[in-house]
Amino acid sequence: MRKKADSKQAKANKTLRASAVAALAESAIREPPPDTWSVRMPVYAYTSLCPVPGLRRLPKGVMEGIELDASAASCD
Repeated sequence: MRKKADSKQAKANKTLRASAVAALAESAIREPPPDTWSVRMPVYAYTSLCPVPGLRRLPKGVMEGIELDASAASCD
């Protein structure tokens, strides 16, 4: 069975933990903001639900879907 830490040790552990959490939070604040596609583009980009009218259609050269002919679709 584990004994409960004495008050000095418990206080030191609590202080150490608090300083570690503060350091982690500070480093997260200093990091540059993310620059990913999902951050830069609006929600539902390239769908009919996109709030930006110019982004409701796919860019030129992008295929929407591939149509398979009957011979390629059979699984013999």
